[in-house]
Amino acid sequence: MNRGASEDLLARREQLRLRSAQLREQIATRTQVLQPVFRATDRVRGGVRGVQQVRQGRAPYVLGLLALSALAGALLVRPRVATSLALRAWSGWQMYRRARPVVERVLRQWR
Repeated sequence: MNRGASEDLLARREQLRLRSAQLREQIATRTQVLQPVFRATDRVRGGVRGVQQVRQGRAPYVLGLLALSALAGALLVRPRVATSLALRAWSGWQMYRRARPVVERVLRQWR
């Protein structure tokens, strides 16, 4: 390889190093927005560890607290969706209560 080509390769290599450093800085700056999500993920992992401890019989109330906190989080993040799901669940329960006696009567007749 001649000296000119070698110098060109060294210059290109240095340009790529500088560009790589610049891109790393951009990524670090842009991922600062995701830090709260990462913290929440860490909290969820801690909750999963708590559930695993519950399965081992250490703290039975943790499952209820975990479910309650998940519901509260859903209400805070997506109140409309949570409300519509709650209304659908309530309507489904009411339909079940009304239809159950009819279904039981029909099933008794088939036996």
